Amino acid sequence: MDTLTILYTQHIDGDLGILPQLYTFLQQLKQEHDLNALIVDIGNACSEDIWHCEVTNGRSTVIVLDAMGYHAVNVSGFMPDTQRDSLRNDVSLGLVTARHMWRYYVPPVRDDDIVIAGQATPAMTLCIVAAPHDQNLLENRMLFLKAIAKGEVGLVKVDMQEMVILEETVFAMPKGIKPDATIAASVELVEEEAEFIQKRR
Repeated sequence: MDTLTILYTQHIDGDLGILPQLYTFLQQLKQEHDLNALIVDIGNACSEDIWHCEVTNGRSTVIVLDAMGYHAVNVSGFMPDTQRDSLRNDVSLGLVTARHMWRYYVPPVRDDDIVIAGQATPAMTLCIVAAPHDQNLLENRMLFLKAIAKGEVGLVKVDMQEMVILEETVFAMPKGIKPDATIAASVELVEEEAEFIQKRR
C-alpha cells in the first residue's frame, strides 16, 4: 500500500438508533475518500449503563458494527474477556483490548505487519492505537488517533512509504441522513435478542 485511509468512530455508547444513519454516512465517506478504508471504533461502543449492553455483556452493539463492515472495535471497558473469547469466532471484526490486537486484513489486502491494538504495541510496519489520544500523531511506527465525539467520524490518511500523516479531518454526521434498511433490521434483531435474554433472567 502506498497510502492507508482510516475512518474511525468513538462514543457510540450503545445508541443503536444512530447506527443505520452512521452506516449510510460511512459508505458516503468511503465513496468520496477510499473504498478500501480501514474502519475502526476506538472506544465506548457500548456502555454498562445501557440495558442491552448490560444484558449481552456488550455483544449487542458489536454485532451491529460487524454487520456495518467495521474491521476492528476496542471492546475494553464494556466486554469481559469471557464474552470476547466466545464472540470472536462469530464475527469478522477484530475485538481489540489492551492485551489483544488485530492484524490488518481489508480484502484483498492482508498485512500482518500492520496491527490495530488497544495500546501502543511494537509493529514491523505500523501500530494503529485504537484508543483516544489528544491529537493525531504518528511517531516510531505508532499512529495515535484524536478523540472525537458521538456522531462524528474521524479520517486519517497515512503515507505508508514516508510514514507521515497526509490528511486528518473530523466529519459531523449530517442531520436527516437516510438510514440503511439492512442495518436497521440488524438493530431490531439485536434488540429482540437482548429482550429475550432479559426476560429469561
